[in-house]
Amino acid sequence: MNWEVDFGLKATKMLFDEYSRLLTRFPSGCEGLYGNAVKGNSNLFFSIDKNDFPHVLFEAKDHEQLQDLELKYIDVQFLRRCTLTLNTGDDIERIFTIIKFKDDNYELVRIFLNLIEDAFITENTDYSSNSIRTKINIIIEIFSRLENSINDVVGLWGELKIIHNSKDPEKIARAWCASKSAKFDFVGKNFVMDVKATTTSRRQHSFSLEQVRPSNDIRSYICSIQIVETRSGYTVGELMDRVLSQIGDNAERSQVYYQCLSKGGADVYRSVTKFSVLPDGSSFAVFDGRDVPAPEINKNEPIFNVRFEADLTKITPLSRQQAKNILEMD
Repeated sequence: MNWEVDFGLKATKMLFDEYSRLLTRFPSGCEGLYGNAVKGNSNLFFSIDKNDFPHVLFEAKDHEQLQDLELKYIDVQFLRRCTLTLNTGDDIERIFTIIKFKDDNYELVRIFLNLIEDAFITENTDYSSNSIRTKINIIIEIFSRLENSINDVVGLWGELKIIHNSKDPEKIARAWCASKSAKFDFVGKNFVMDVKATTTSRRQHSFSLEQVRPSNDIRSYICSIQIVETRSGYTVGELMDRVLSQIGDNAERSQVYYQCLSKGGADVYRSVTKFSVLPDGSSFAVFDGRDVPAPEINKNEPIFNVRFEADLTKITPLSRQQAKNILEMD
């Protein structure tokens, strides 16, 4: 999937705001679709139905009839005659390609509309049937991963905090591994780093053997972050938004947003727990992977995927200056 080519996440989201407005204005007794043309684009319409399901309608620009899509969350109908009631009270009837999101969960709708807006509300967007199908397949793939995500907002919060605290967030974001199943969270030029976040008073974490004893003599580091729940902190969604605001390039911002969804699932927006770090900087400790106690496995033994837990509380971390250099990927 080429996210950078197809998407360019923008800082503001008009569709989700419009969705919230339409919910309060949906006319009583309306059995069809109710909505408006998207601002600045007379060929694109946004609407909801009586079930509060959002619909995006593209006025047909070609006559290539493709096979409709019907999935758990998303339906796509190509070249269908449809009547839409506008907020002026007028009805319009045209040939549209219609994308329907079949859920009214506020957090899922927000994610869906953000992705739709990034994919289709851009300059010189191609609204041909083939182009729509290509882009909607990317969104479908994202939702398939989202549904299967493990809801680990604490871990995601820790990784986002590393990016947020950096003097060069875009550089650190580029070093952030995209997959939740990646062996390491960050990959620099000369080393790798995994982030372990905990809400406990001790630095007790789970590891894979390769995270602390990687092959090919790669240097590895572990960043342990102790975080606390506090009303003055940030939810993972709020921290994500702050990180996104630090990244100027639309395509790179899109990549970070996608990674957040892949790693945190729908809980990126659903979680209301606010976290923070200690003000004296003691929340962060960076350890050389070689100093983490780990089981010794003979390389000739047919043993793999070794996982274990270790307490780093009494292990000596790197100095603050050394840790700073690692966290800045220097």
